[in-house]
Amino acid sequence: MLHERYDWLDQARGFVVLLLIVSMPTSEYAGDLLTGDPVLGPPMLNHGYEYFDGDPAITTFIDSGQALFLLVMGFVGYTAFTSRLRKRGKGAAFWYCARRVGVLYALASIDCVLLELATSGKPKWGDFFYNGTFAMIALGTLCAFLSIVVIPNADRRMLFSVGLIMLHSLLYAFPFFDHHTWYDNILALPKFPFGTLGMCAMAIAGSSFGQWHAMDPDNPRTGFRKRIVPVSTAAFVAAYCMDWVQPAQHHDSNAAMLLQAMYIGGFMLMIFFAFGEVGFRFPLLSSLGRNLLLMFALGGLFIGIYLDCFPKEFLLQSPYLALLLGGLAPIVILSCVAVFLDRRGIMVRA
Repeated sequence: MLHERYDWLDQARGFVVLLLIVSMPTSEYAGDLLTGDPVLGPPMLNHGYEYFDGDPAITTFIDSGQALFLLVMGFVGYTAFTSRLRKRGKGAAFWYCARRVGVLYALASIDCVLLELATSGKPKWGDFFYNGTFAMIALGTLCAFLSIVVIPNADRRMLFSVGLIMLHSLLYAFPFFDHHTWYDNILALPKFPFGTLGMCAMAIAGSSFGQWHAMDPDNPRTGFRKRIVPVSTAAFVAAYCMDWVQPAQHHDSNAAMLLQAMYIGGFMLMIFFAFGEVGFRFPLLSSLGRNLLLMFALGGLFIGIYLDCFPKEFLLQSPYLALLLGGLAPIVILSCVAVFLDRRGIMVRA
């Protein structure tokens, strides 16, 4: 093994995957209070825009999910990339980077090309190259690895990430580019990849978190005490202030949303590290976290197919039926796959 595996980190990764799984049925069965369309599932575990897509947007904990995923990917990617760089050389490290990005783009081709051809007859090339979920993760991963090489100092790399978030905020503030609002569509403003820029900034920040964790090889508490928790607290304050000036928006991943994901991610890592220190764990989360990318792909590509088998009108017959088939079954199905792979020591790596 190239580097030590931390169970508490697998727990945190598993929690992020669990959030993804939960957000899919709540999004599928969301209603509209204005039109009287019934709501199924807990609203706080769904995207706020599913209930009111206005300006300013309503946001929830779940709206931070994609940026949170990129932060964790950057954290994990730092150790994986630098271990190869240190022990096997630049060739092995960059080959790992190419494999990781290539697998993500392969998933993007399934999601944005093959499935779109099958359903609508037309590929979504913009989503495939830069604007889709898997493309954003791929580009974020690439930026994180390149930033580790170009800016090896974690503090400076975090400052660079903050600089990208500030740039994002400035570009978002001026009426030069199209935003996710109906009136910008009327103005026919040019597109700008706000989401992609935000995800790259989060992945770079995650790589700094990963390096800070390794600040003292003999005592990982040092990195949490000196950097991760203080930076997360600063992000909490900054997110609160920014939300007054430029309210958080999910689709464009603006500064308030990115800072929200940063402090949620930092505190989440601290919580699971503390759980590990006292010997408290959730076995299922470790199984989900060890195959993070595979579980993310299965959740993103196949839960939607499963949910199509149980339309909302059918589940409205009974709240217990909705809980069983919509709320619990997707979690159970993917958890069984994760536990099956885990017990056989199978980890699908990019």
